[in-house]
Amino acid sequence: MANFKTVGTAVPRNEGGDKVSGHTIYAADVNRPGTLWGKILRSPYPHARIRRVDVEKARAVPGVKAIVTGEEVRGHLIGKQIRDMPVLCWDVARFVGDRVAAVAADTLDAAEEAVHLIEVEYEQLPAVFDPLEALKPASPLLHENVAGYDGAPKNILAADLHNGLTRLSWRKGDVEKGFREADLVLEHTFRVPARHQGYLEPHAATVAIDLDGRIQVWAAVKNPFGVRSQLANALGVAEERIRMNAVNVGGEFGGKGDGVDLPVAYFLAQQAKKPVKIVMTYAEELSASNPAHPTVITIRSGVKRDGRIVARTIRAVHASGAYGALKSNSSLATWHYAGGQYRIDNTDIEFLQIYTNTVPGGYYRSPGAVATAPGLR
Repeated sequence: MANFKTVGTAVPRNEGGDKVSGHTIYAADVNRPGTLWGKILRSPYPHARIRRVDVEKARAVPGVKAIVTGEEVRGHLIGKQIRDMPVLCWDVARFVGDRVAAVAADTLDAAEEAVHLIEVEYEQLPAVFDPLEALKPASPLLHENVAGYDGAPKNILAADLHNGLTRLSWRKGDVEKGFREADLVLEHTFRVPARHQGYLEPHAATVAIDLDGRIQVWAAVKNPFGVRSQLANALGVAEERIRMNAVNVGGEFGGKGDGVDLPVAYFLAQQAKKPVKIVMTYAEELSASNPAHPTVITIRSGVKRDGRIVARTIRAVHASGAYGALKSNSSLATWHYAGGQYRIDNTDIEFLQIYTNTVPGGYYRSPGAVATAPGLR
């Protein structure tokens, strides 16, 4: 019997030894000299106007070195393509978990105590959570001028729809003619809930500013150069000023391609003149990260008695969440294979992203990623 060098032999993973022995460095393990702990104050309301922010009690907490409010960073927005998410909210919070203010302190306990002492006066506003309800003209409007945001994908904007973000659509043949010729027409509506990626490591990052102004970043992200671009655009600086220092990522599944907490850490580090580390708790992950979108899918199919599908319409309405910032192309990947595996001569397929007062949706890879699949089986 032949002896093989590769086939049938164990192939150890190069990083395996360090991981099982605890030597692997993740983002939360980075510890620069003098590093402060950062914590973010998040909105307790799904939709509210920010009337006043008082940080005096927070400043009195021993160990607090920096406090940043939305008013201090007014105009700074972040996003992968469309930049519609405030680094810190200065006028309106649009979901439970929206970032309002931030603190940096010598210890995590001090930072948490200070965050809880920040007093915010909110004026609660009507909120909408269901994407179909958000389409109705009577529902609260989340964004006045979506096309005015930097990076807005104007060729696919759903500006004609109330709370519309984007529309993707494809048509082929004559759908109504196909339905008339069908022997049976079936229509079903499916609701797919939000799904978190479930990685073990939460979002974590450290930001330090060198004496020459160089910005050093250690972050749990899959795409360091893409995140560098997001940070540079949010801060209004050249990408060359930012250095992304590679660290291991403890699970990702599509959910770690953004840098939304990095500008917060930067502004805290700038004020304190020390590095700042921010590590999300899992409660924050579930309330303020980027889950897959809740979706309502209606599928109508016209079939012949010989088994042929002669017409199909699909309308998927995604609850985009309060912002489109966490989507890589402001559309989604859920349109993949929406037409099914069969030849259908008459089709009309539409995918809508609708703003809602819910956690901003992002990307979710692997099982369940294709939201239309349940309606096609």
